[in-house]
Amino acid sequence: MKQRTAGQCRLLLIAFAALLLLLGALIWQGIRRGDAARVGIPHSVSAAGAAMLLQSPGAQYSCVMGSTAEALAEALQKGDLDAALLPADLALGMAEVQIRSVVGYAPLVILSDDGDLRSLQDLAGRTLTLDEGLQNTREDRALRTLLRAAEVRCAVVYGASGDPFACSLDAAARLDTPIRFSLAKAWRQNLSSLPPAGLCLAVRQDYLAHAGTDFSAFEKALKSAMSYAADKRKKSVAMTAAAGLSPDEDTADRLYPFCDFVYLTGAEMNAALQAGK
Repeated sequence: MKQRTAGQCRLLLIAFAALLLLLGALIWQGIRRGDAARVGIPHSVSAAGAAMLLQSPGAQYSCVMGSTAEALAEALQKGDLDAALLPADLALGMAEVQIRSVVGYAPLVILSDDGDLRSLQDLAGRTLTLDEGLQNTREDRALRTLLRAAEVRCAVVYGASGDPFACSLDAAARLDTPIRFSLAKAWRQNLSSLPPAGLCLAVRQDYLAHAGTDFSAFEKALKSAMSYAADKRKKSVAMTAAAGLSPDEDTADRLYPFCDFVYLTGAEMNAALQAGK
């Protein structure tokens, strides 16, 4: 009888210990998930590489889409977000923020009804209209740097339209004019170097101080999402449209060849950030 009682006591102790371990695991899991990285994705086709993260949330991060990059930057500064994909100029101008990677080149594209316009050199002697909203931006400076480097004499004016017309991918999504080439493609062809950075992953420094493995998991997921988008056009187009980053699948498919699904860190990131300044 005593042996049976001792055996029962051992079983109870083992069961109690197991319950404590389970409770501890649940508490740790809750804390870990409570600290999950909160990441903002801009409502922009240039963020198409991150569409998978909007469709498939993870335990260690949650992604939300913001109305504008400026709204995401404000939420980041207020502490409502831990990280965000932001245009390079905006990210570089923020205090208390660390840029961890470049996830896309400058999304400037050249539109024209003229089928003979296929390269930067074909702009020689023409008047190129740059979207007036891009005046004095990184894209504006990079375009002029590229034209000088390639020795292409081309007048650049600002306006709401023109032929040829230089604008962002988001503006191109709303227009029917054919896209002839991108700034990033012309930069590679003429300068043989990394094009200027477009989107950057900006992270609050105070968050990074205690982020632990949660943020590392997000960075791995973002890198994988970029690789997947580059390799799977049909699925990437479907996810981009489903996430609301483009009006529909046809538009997403038209813009896909002009999206840059990259993930740069270290020296390559710094080179892209310096290009076109």
